[in-house]
Amino acid sequence: MKKLKNISLLTKTTLIYLGVTFFAFFIVSIFIAHEVDTFIEKELDYRFSKEERKISHFIKKGKRVHLLKPYSSVLSVENSSAEDFSPVYCDTLLLNIHTEEIEHYRKKITVINVNGKNYKLQMMKSIEDFDKLRNNIFALIIPAFILLAVGIVCFNFFLSGFLFQPFNRILAQMQSYQTGQKIHIEKQKTTTSEFVKMQRLFHYMLERVDKDYRNLKEYTENMAHEIKTPLAVILNKTESLISDEKIMEKQAKAVKTIYDEVNHLTRLGNVLNLLTKIENNEFNNSRRVGLREIIEHHVEAVRELIELKSMSIELDLSDKHSINIDPFLLDIIIKNLLRNAIRYGNINGKIRICTEEGKFSVGNEGEPLTVPSEILFKRFYRKDNSNGSLGLGLALVKEICELSNLQVEYFYQSGQHVFSISENKEQKLISKNLDL
Repeated sequence: MKKLKNISLLTKTTLIYLGVTFFAFFIVSIFIAHEVDTFIEKELDYRFSKEERKISHFIKKGKRVHLLKPYSSVLSVENSSAEDFSPVYCDTLLLNIHTEEIEHYRKKITVINVNGKNYKLQMMKSIEDFDKLRNNIFALIIPAFILLAVGIVCFNFFLSGFLFQPFNRILAQMQSYQTGQKIHIEKQKTTTSEFVKMQRLFHYMLERVDKDYRNLKEYTENMAHEIKTPLAVILNKTESLISDEKIMEKQAKAVKTIYDEVNHLTRLGNVLNLLTKIENNEFNNSRRVGLREIIEHHVEAVRELIELKSMSIELDLSDKHSINIDPFLLDIIIKNLLRNAIRYGNINGKIRICTEEGKFSVGNEGEPLTVPSEILFKRFYRKDNSNGSLGLGLALVKEICELSNLQVEYFYQSGQHVFSISENKEQKLISKNLDL
């Protein structure tokens, strides 16, 4: 389904106003055209009637008809009846003897009865001035519409810059608000009732969100704290049991299971607590961080694990490469991607870490996936249950990337599973501006 393009409210109202204005001008134009044509017809009928009366008067007085205007002619008709003859109208072009220009004329042919005799009259009146009047009227309508349309657009720009300032400020406050930050948000001064209602609702929602966040945070922290203590006690007691050879001879498998599960719960609690903090935007120490030294440090920390699987590692790192992120979160990303590559990489396989402009990638050799790639970033997804994984590593990486405005992608290329992390376009633009 094609995504609809977003249009601002003022743009929509402007388009509606322009549409209504155009429709109104169209209707008015039709009305004016009708009225102008009616006026012209009435005026011509009046002039033709006046000419007929004048010719009738000339004939009654016995005056010479040729003294009339050159565009009128009178012929005596014997066999025609004035009552049976309907006037005929037509338009024609003639040379005006005064201006010596071709002009538009209206011709009327009719029969009149004077002193018992019928006369066929042919009269012509210039309608050039009427044509000019009609053209001038319609020539004014289009510029008037254009001027009105420009006026409406300019006025709406004025509205967007002046009357909508409180609305835009409230939106900016909504956009910059982060849960858990104890920042007082000032109320915007406005007398527009809709903006006042929106601002009142916004502050009410802030209070609700902050209250729910504090309650959830307290619950999470209390649960994490309360669970850590018994887990630590169980772990300590389990370690004591492991050191007792007599018990281990009989219950080694059971004790080992308890020890592994307690460790699993401890790690799970720590990771879930970390995920909660990330989702609540508690890490806001973002800055430009170079990756070369950090990656080399983490590689050295796991080199023994790499060698245990007889794997090799290839580094292609750039000194100039950096991304905008909280350093603590960057450590978590690199650790999880390295552990994932070691855990699922082939024995005697190769791990490749590469940095280039705007992104870095970690890849390991392995068989193609048998599941959709999207499922890799879901929480608690594990390829198998035998490797001790919590199934939260890649989900944690994705959460951190979303928080840091980074993009994480997976693809399978040349026998390697590759996870690539890059900066979004907006973030790249900000970085370039900062460098300038």
